[in-house]
Amino acid sequence: MGKTAAVVLAWLWNRLYTLPHPPSPNGSSKPQPNHVAHKPWPRRLVYCLPMRTLVEQTAENIQRWLANLWEKRDALALSDSALAELHWMAGDRSPDHPAHSPLILMGGQQLESHLRDWDLYPEKPCIVIGTQDMLLSRALNRGYGMSRYRWPIHFALLNNDCLWVVDETQLMGVGLETTAQLDAFRQFLGNGRPGTVGPAATWWLSATLDADRLNTVDHTPPNGGWPNLILDDRDLALESVRARVHAPKKLVRAEIDLSDSTLPNYANLVADLVLERHVQGSLTLVILNRVNRAQEVYSRLKAMAPHADLALVHSRFRPPDRRKHEEVLKQPGSRIVIATQAVEAGIDISAQTLITELAPWSSMVQRFGRCNRYGEFGSGEASIIWIDIAPRSENSDLCQPYTCAELHDARERLKNLQDASPIHLQRIDPPVTSDIRPVLRRKDILELFDTTPDLAGHDLDISRFIRDHEGTDVQVFWRALNGQEPSQNQPEPAPGELCQVSLASFQAFLRSLTKRSGTHQLWPVWIWNPLAEQWEEARVPQHPRPGATYLVNVDAGGYSSELGWFGTADHAPHIPLITPSDNLSTQCADLGQGYSGDPSSLRGVWVTLTEHTRHVCTETHNLVSSLAPELTQLDLREPPANILVTAARWHDLGKAHEVFQHMLRGDDSSRAQQLWAKAKAPARPASRRYFRHELASALAWLLTQPESHPERDLVAYLIASHHGKVRLSLRSMPGEEPPPDRPDARIARGIVEGDLLPPEAFAAIEVTPPAEPLRLTLDLMEMGRNSSGHPSWLERMLALRDRLGPFRLAWLETLLRAADARASAAESRQNANTQTSNTSNPQI
Repeated sequence: MGKTAAVVLAWLWNRLYTLPHPPSPNGSSKPQPNHVAHKPWPRRLVYCLPMRTLVEQTAENIQRWLANLWEKRDALALSDSALAELHWMAGDRSPDHPAHSPLILMGGQQLESHLRDWDLYPEKPCIVIGTQDMLLSRALNRGYGMSRYRWPIHFALLNNDCLWVVDETQLMGVGLETTAQLDAFRQFLGNGRPGTVGPAATWWLSATLDADRLNTVDHTPPNGGWPNLILDDRDLALESVRARVHAPKKLVRAEIDLSDSTLPNYANLVADLVLERHVQGSLTLVILNRVNRAQEVYSRLKAMAPHADLALVHSRFRPPDRRKHEEVLKQPGSRIVIATQAVEAGIDISAQTLITELAPWSSMVQRFGRCNRYGEFGSGEASIIWIDIAPRSENSDLCQPYTCAELHDARERLKNLQDASPIHLQRIDPPVTSDIRPVLRRKDILELFDTTPDLAGHDLDISRFIRDHEGTDVQVFWRALNGQEPSQNQPEPAPGELCQVSLASFQAFLRSLTKRSGTHQLWPVWIWNPLAEQWEEARVPQHPRPGATYLVNVDAGGYSSELGWFGTADHAPHIPLITPSDNLSTQCADLGQGYSGDPSSLRGVWVTLTEHTRHVCTETHNLVSSLAPELTQLDLREPPANILVTAARWHDLGKAHEVFQHMLRGDDSSRAQQLWAKAKAPARPASRRYFRHELASALAWLLTQPESHPERDLVAYLIASHHGKVRLSLRSMPGEEPPPDRPDARIARGIVEGDLLPPEAFAAIEVTPPAEPLRLTLDLMEMGRNSSGHPSWLERMLALRDRLGPFRLAWLETLLRAADARASAAESRQNANTQTSNTSNPQI
């Protein structure tokens, strides 16, 4: 009945019509007959779906609705600020004003810069759509398929000032309980204050919603229960609604079943049933519980009926390959589509004939909704045939990915049902679920705030909060390595290259490679290590890791453009490579993805430290002005604008360090008279591995400011965290050793005890310089209190996290990072425009 349209348009209406309308410069005000005066709604709509096949369809619909609204903008009577927000989201089809919504988060590098940089505009509205893997991992500060150093930005934007819409909850597994717990933490995280900056709420949607699962340890129903919206008598009286609710769907049990005895010939039996039941000129939809069974039935049908219009739809395709199959699904005429749970919900199709394997009751109800969906077929024309699954024991693999108990319950409900129309289904009580699942707790959220990996380079595992075990995925892309190890400049995978693969299937793939690989063969599966800054072989048992992205040599196989992922390492059909666009601005193996990298300082343009500091301060001031109401909610000990602008002024002071200056200018003595913040990209790394200029900046701030400064530690944290690489903990990196001339000195992140910052550095950021060079000390990295009785870096930062809360602190961190990135981008654009002008006009 259009749940997606209902909630998206509700958010759009409330967001646009509740915005304040500031008076125009001449004091007049545009008439606003529909304007509603109450608190603005959240800036971001986060639409969470259980599978990739639903994401693109939802995005296409939202894109169309936004374009329609912009086209009809003159009839909407929007305020100037609302019109500006609509323009930002919808664009106007011109290069200068692209659409910034909807944004799809499914892994891989966004090709369009205006979508790739969505997180640099926290003051702008945005509609974000993604799978539960991508969205929940980001909301837990461990974003799958993205740079680890950007985790805190997405953590901030997906937990503050946002409305979460969680759709098709029956398919989410443990992810549903996680969304409930996150909703509770956003309201209150135990520090006596609201958990977020700006409003935050969650809506859950399903035709078969089990509201009891939302009653978790920290997310309990309010007095009177949660508000809910269902079809009422007025809706049911509408003719179009009645046609759908009463749509006849004859339900019969197939004469075949899936059992240990029929398994060897099962694909042939199902193919025969499909050809027997298919009605020419119509859609026959076949839904099977496992990808491998769907692939086998598809292959068998293709052999038996080579001229039939066939398609295979499941979640283990690369996006371009999947779209080719989905085109068949949505086109008119006679066709047969073999699918998995990927079409179980959200896909707006209507089959005359539906053949489905037995599944849990909620899944069966969803599958029935794909047959005679609009009530266009009369009595006896539409039919559903269900195939029983008859395992020998309760632990049989035939029941997977479900339990045999779930299938038994559904079988009992189907026994006496002859028609699957919604009017009949709603009379059947849903089963009572009693699954025991991991529950995200406050302690977990607090621990996940620290993004520093352990000494082995590993992170806290969040997969148990994302999906049930059998639903955990990795991402895979293929490249032609031609007998060589992946190069350091291997381009980052684009979204179209990535294939979602279950953890268990990829593990079996790695094991099969181990069995057949020779001692002299190059290992074909690799993963990027951002700490070691190199590609590493991915072997069992250390791999695979939930949510990780793996590069596979195309010769290893495991995939077919027609069948999708099948994971058999000894069968390698031709896999057409999808080459990322040449205009990608980042690479997964460049120094920016490694810990030592600083790509924002290598922008193809020389910018002095003074100039860049001024630019970032200006951007910070503008951003603070746009978010002034939200900043007042923080109840800081000093005006938020002062804190952020001060952090902006000091954030790059550490670039005056000799190690950083040498990295930028090398031996070019002509540049030695200035302190530089940006340079044309040199072919040289920093002389000290892991060097972080932002740590030098933060240490200098703490050394020069009195302990009585009301927000001294917060400014230090914002300075240190503006690249996402120095945050809560401070320690030496693996293999990091002090220089030979100072063997006993402390060292952390490339900073050595006793390093100097020249007085000119302070003058460059327009701060009164000290009389002598400032000598840096690392006593803050020691545990406990130092010799002066001052707390360590970790103690200071933990106190800050607990006082402000992780969501709010990450939001402040994001503001400075956004201002810095926007200033750097503007500097590069100005340089590019200057070069273009010089080229086009020889007289300049």
